[in-house]
Amino acid sequence: MLSVSAPFKSGFQGAADYTDVAVGPLAINNAADLYLYPNTVYAVKVNGADIQKWLEAAAKRFNQIDPAKTTEQALISTFPGYNFDMFTTPDVQYEIDVTQPVGSRIKNLAYLGKAINPAQEFVIATNNYRATSGKSFIDKLDGSGTIWASPDANRDVVIDYIRKNPAVTRTANGSAKSWRFAKVKTAGAVVFSSGAGALSVAQAAGLKNVSLLAADDGSGKGTSKYAIDLSQ
Repeated sequence: MLSVSAPFKSGFQGAADYTDVAVGPLAINNAADLYLYPNTVYAVKVNGADIQKWLEAAAKRFNQIDPAKTTEQALISTFPGYNFDMFTTPDVQYEIDVTQPVGSRIKNLAYLGKAINPAQEFVIATNNYRATSGKSFIDKLDGSGTIWASPDANRDVVIDYIRKNPAVTRTANGSAKSWRFAKVKTAGAVVFSSGAGALSVAQAAGLKNVSLLAADDGSGKGTSKYAIDLSQ
């Protein structure tokens, strides 16, 4: 039993279009900020081969990077951030090799420390939108793979969790990572735009390979330009 999620607020509408939960007591509006849409909880049955394809589709979020290019290359593509599904447990581990073309980027996919078995069956918790309208990821996400459809809204589930667990911390609730970029040394900078003044957020999350290049990325959205060192 696994689950996937994607970031709904990833800068499309400018510098304020990010989820930013301040330190201190949690409020109900924080849950609404985390989960914008009125989706409901669905479960789909897939196998290991499906998971590989699912993640390959999600990896379209990134442009293909040429390691030999000496000029700047943008890491983020036009593929929507809300389609960048990732696993929410460290039981699944994988790398995304952005030097490879779309469809060939997921490397070293493992479950519980072993290479994932293409035939092994998994139940994936997701939302009704992905479970019924995600055929571009895998065929089973056209509704045919759904084995459970809950009437519960994801946002209400988050709110209920916060009510029962008010002491949410980064260590207990936000430190688990399922993936990383495959290490590669690039001749030029690999860059991306994000919220202004957000370098400390990346550092607090343990992302030591991110640096600030320019406080204003020139987009007119109030966002800053950052670089990521893919060799780390």
